[in-house]
Amino acid sequence: MDALDERLVTLLRHDARRSVSDLAVDLGVSRATVRARMERLEKSGEIIGYTVVLRADAVDQRIR
Repeated sequence: MDALDERLVTLLRHDARRSVSDLAVDLGVSRATVRARMERLEKSGEIIGYTVVLRADAVDQRIR
């Protein structure tokens, strides 16, 4: 993982739902570069998934 990958992962940790376009702008690279790096990180197992973080009190509520 190089410095660009680390920056990408940091951005995804803060908001994994950000668009590839937004990530590309923040990283100063093309959308294709972001997509390729995310794909490579997923295939290598460094990124194993994306998740939702709920408030503690939301866990006890029924999700509809």
